[in-house]
Amino acid sequence: MLRIKLLRNLLFLSLAITILLPGYEYLVLHPSYKNLLTEETENEAVRYASYMVRTLGLENQSLIKDRLPEALAESLQPVKRDKQLLKLRIFSSLGEIIFSTKADEIGTLNEKTYFHEIVAKGQVYSKVVQKDRKTADGATTKIDIVETYVPFMANDSFGGAIEVYYDVTDSIDKVKAISFHSIFTAALLSLVFLVAIGIALKRAYLSFQERDAAEESLKVANEALEERVNERTIELSDANEQLIEQIAERTHAQIALAGAMEDIKVDREKLNGILSSVPDGVVLTDNALNVLHMNATAERILDTPLEKVLGQPISQINDEVDFYKRVSQTLNITHRPRSFDLEMSRENSSYSEIYQVRVSQMVADEEEESPGVILLLRDVTREREVERMKSAFLGMATHELNTPLTTIIGYSELLTSPETADNFSDEQKRDCLLLIHEKALSLGGLVDDLLDVSRVESGRPLVLDYKAFDFDGMIREVVDIYDGEDALHEFTVTQVGKTSQIIADRLRLKQVVDHLINNAVKYAPEGGRVTVALNLSDNKYELNVEDEGIGMDEGQLVHVFDRFYRADSSDTAVKGVGLGMSIVRNIVLAHHGDIQIESQLGEGTRVMVSLPIAPPEGQLESPLPFSAPD
Repeated sequence: MLRIKLLRNLLFLSLAITILLPGYEYLVLHPSYKNLLTEETENEAVRYASYMVRTLGLENQSLIKDRLPEALAESLQPVKRDKQLLKLRIFSSLGEIIFSTKADEIGTLNEKTYFHEIVAKGQVYSKVVQKDRKTADGATTKIDIVETYVPFMANDSFGGAIEVYYDVTDSIDKVKAISFHSIFTAALLSLVFLVAIGIALKRAYLSFQERDAAEESLKVANEALEERVNERTIELSDANEQLIEQIAERTHAQIALAGAMEDIKVDREKLNGILSSVPDGVVLTDNALNVLHMNATAERILDTPLEKVLGQPISQINDEVDFYKRVSQTLNITHRPRSFDLEMSRENSSYSEIYQVRVSQMVADEEEESPGVILLLRDVTREREVERMKSAFLGMATHELNTPLTTIIGYSELLTSPETADNFSDEQKRDCLLLIHEKALSLGGLVDDLLDVSRVESGRPLVLDYKAFDFDGMIREVVDIYDGEDALHEFTVTQVGKTSQIIADRLRLKQVVDHLINNAVKYAPEGGRVTVALNLSDNKYELNVEDEGIGMDEGQLVHVFDRFYRADSSDTAVKGVGLGMSIVRNIVLAHHGDIQIESQLGEGTRVMVSLPIAPPEGQLESPLPFSAPD
């Protein structure tokens, strides 16, 4: 057994446990029990002495021999009945025994060091005296006792002490008996454990021997099996050579097939890659217009997954559009481009997207029928919108240009015609010239707007003339133009009220303020309030222009910065070509600012412009690009 390392270690561990467990009982637990008993006895003595001090009222008086309490004898009656309390003595402040349950000790003076250096300084002194040892006052005891001195104070000075002797002989004997039984039980259990471990180790040793015998038998069987395997291997080698030849032939065939499949896979991946990379939607059908394939863009546009309509007629793609009929009609067209516009509405949106559907037949050999049809869907929503806006712009621009031109031409003809010029007085001629000048300025402003838009379209930079000026004063100048004696609106102006210096292009910012106030005046009802407020916060000016006009809905707000867009394009709408807000936005962005619009239909509009006090470092004299809105 000892030859096996694991069993040997387990045996030594068991022996160690058998020896250490009783030793632990004797060396650790037994002293702990004894110390616990002693501590409890000491605490009981302290509590009893403290109780006597409080009962006799000794806390605040200094005792002398002739000043003992009258109730002392009565208070000591319980003491005489307590068999464990051997003796009680009362000391004066000088250390003299002024009372004792042993009368022959009265009058004795305690001159021990512990009494004057510990007890007389107000500290409890306790000592355990074992059998045949001396007590604190030098007497030899025949039993185990606990000797405790409890001082009491009188006006922060030592007033005396009470000493009690407790007999703990029986308690210590009981602790010894308990410890003996505990050690005996631990030793017995350890011995039983050792025997059990020995039996288990014996059985384990026998199991190891049986395992070794089984391994030896297995080794012999393996050797015999290896001989049989070698013989069988020779037989299989011949068969394997024949099989290898057959596999080689089949492998060549599989390689050829795999190459053909790989070519097909590559061609298919190329086709899928081409269809996926095309930004437009692509739908492939057979001649019967049954769906063969759709790329991801077409699935998104038609809101239909390929799996749902694969092999189905294209009429199943969208229930809202007669797709089959329109494609069939387009295929019959020979002399015009084969295309039509498809309008698609989206859920949770009030706008429609317009897609141009181009229909083409797949190319085939001259003698073969076309294998199918290709439908190409291209998003032309923006193009159609731009065409619509440009058409509207041409109409508005024609009107806006014709009106001042007609006035200028008419009055200039009157002033230059010999037949009519003499009929006007000087005052009338001056009024005509002023009207011609006013219309020319209006025409010039429209031309300036068109030039600004031309700069946006060409991407040319706008050179800003940065200078410091009073922002409040410039706003007041613009407001005064509209807030005259014949003003039809009520203006409320809130200004910074202190220094309002800003470094910017004064002419361009004046153009911004004029556009915003002009829009507020045009779209606000007569008598309505127009509020202009300028605030300074975090080194930025916040300019707010608010009116009580017709307002805009969410759909109109989306296009408010588009060129040529007008929220109200009806025949009764106010004049304009839809360039003002686009120009305002670009001027604000060129100054590194920001512009936001809040509007409620029928309630009014508020435009919020944020501008820095000064341009970023390094931009003071640099031309800034006049960027086009998205």
